[in-house]
Amino acid sequence: ASGEDLAATSDIVTDALTAFGLTAKDSGHFADILAAASSNANTNVGMMGETFKYCAPIAGALGFSAEDTAEAIGLMANAGIKSSQVGTSLRSIMNNLTGGAALGDVTIATTNADGSMRGLSDILADCRGAFSQLSESEKANAAESLVGKNAMSSFLALMNAAPADIAKLTGAIDNCDGASAKMADTMQDNLA
Repeated sequence: ASGEDLAATSDIVTDALTAFGLTAKDSGHFADILAAASSNANTNVGMMGETFKYCAPIAGALGFSAEDTAEAIGLMANAGIKSSQVGTSLRSIMNNLTGGAALGDVTIATTNADGSMRGLSDILADCRGAFSQLSESEKANAAESLVGKNAMSSFLALMNAAPADIAKLTGAIDNCDGASAKMADTMQDNLA
């Protein structure tokens, strides 16, 4: 469906499945997540694979879903941040969010009552709400203190993502089943 060669795609899928604690029976669904995210954001499967290489292990360890991680990757790609740069930035963001997030006067809860991590998309949505209350200089300072200078631009891209882009990507990923088959059928119909 993506035009990537089979060996590269197999590596992307199997490596990410392992990192997220998924099994071979989840490979079709994971391929659908990749297809939906790559066709609804400014990225492709190859670049997403490079991103997952860096951030999937920490995402899986924290219990973040492949869907939420793919959404964050797509939103950063829409802001021109792609491939390994997204991977390293997202890894830093995830690491720094584990202890809670203080944005201005608001503290974002990142864990549930039982100690498990909340969903990444939920955490980022709460961060966006708090972020919108800050001045421009406060936003820059909060981003740097929360995730560090290296991941700051990526975090700002997540905070400044347009609501329409978020809704489009979320909808596509939430309803992704069959996306890779549909994409493959389209490519095969139009190859000649």
